[in-house]
Amino acid sequence: MTQQQLTAVLMNDTSTRYHHGCARVVRLLIDGLARHGVQVIARSPARNDWEHDKEFLAALARADVIVINGEGTLHHGKADGEKLLRIATHPARGATPIALINALYEDNPPEWDARLSQIALLSARDSDSARALSDASGHQARWVPDLSLSAPAEIPASPRHGVLVGDSVRLDRRRHLAQAAARLPDARVIPTKTLGGALWRLPLIGTLARGLLYRIYNGTCPTRIPPFRMAPDEAAYLREIASARLHITGRFHAVCLSMLTETPFLALTSNASKIERLLTDAGLGDSRMISASTLQTPPEQMDFTADELRLIRAFLHKAQTGADRLFADIAVLARLNARPDA
Repeated sequence: MTQQQLTAVLMNDTSTRYHHGCARVVRLLIDGLARHGVQVIARSPARNDWEHDKEFLAALARADVIVINGEGTLHHGKADGEKLLRIATHPARGATPIALINALYEDNPPEWDARLSQIALLSARDSDSARALSDASGHQARWVPDLSLSAPAEIPASPRHGVLVGDSVRLDRRRHLAQAAARLPDARVIPTKTLGGALWRLPLIGTLARGLLYRIYNGTCPTRIPPFRMAPDEAAYLREIASARLHITGRFHAVCLSMLTETPFLALTSNASKIERLLTDAGLGDSRMISASTLQTPPEQMDFTADELRLIRAFLHKAQTGADRLFADIAVLARLNARPDA
């Protein structure tokens, strides 16, 4: 007798946002569910109006479990976060169990609590969020580090050189990072984002377009820009990080992937306390958080100590074992709700 195929729908598919870290999260999430016998039959992209998406609602009616990829959406009462949680009390859900996973949860209104209480499995990507979700929902939430850390990098080792300067969701931070790159003699600028269009690959037009993009995106108009490129995919981005002697960034996933490749990093704050929470949970404290004033004379190197490497490796192990247990438990939820074979 063959085992019945379990099915899931995924809400908040952030791979559509052109961020390498988000693309990695969604890829590993889908692969992890598949390893435990759960097939994702439909995805609702980030910011999608899922309540009026007929194809998604049709798939939802066939699903054994609903998986919400929380990521950085559920903070400060954002409308996009509230829209995701509406699934908990929506008629289209029926009795299908919900798993909210990989979530940041910070400074949200008490009006969200009732919906959270209807969710069967709650998993946060940092310990503060796990506590907040537990308090808000009335039942225990678990903590599993961000899913971008749930599998090894799987890229070859390469010699390290120069400083890789990243980007930020905040314009003022991007401007500070771009100015720091201009001050460093061996810096290259590679954002977490990618542009896949053919225009960017054309030699002359691509160079002109990249220069224009650099100035608009960073809000700065230097006469000369440092080496600047967009990694075409997740693997290329990981290789870029792994080849840097130091990575200076303001992006949460850029810090995650620096930890994954054991690349020394320095980080600016983001639009929520997600980077600070990540480093606290890893045991690193705030020693690798920097202010904009530090970038007036940016460092060219800041190697990890032996203790930092030990902490990072332990954190990665927690992420990988915790994620596998999480996917297994989602499969259990789906199995309990599975419809009999027709």
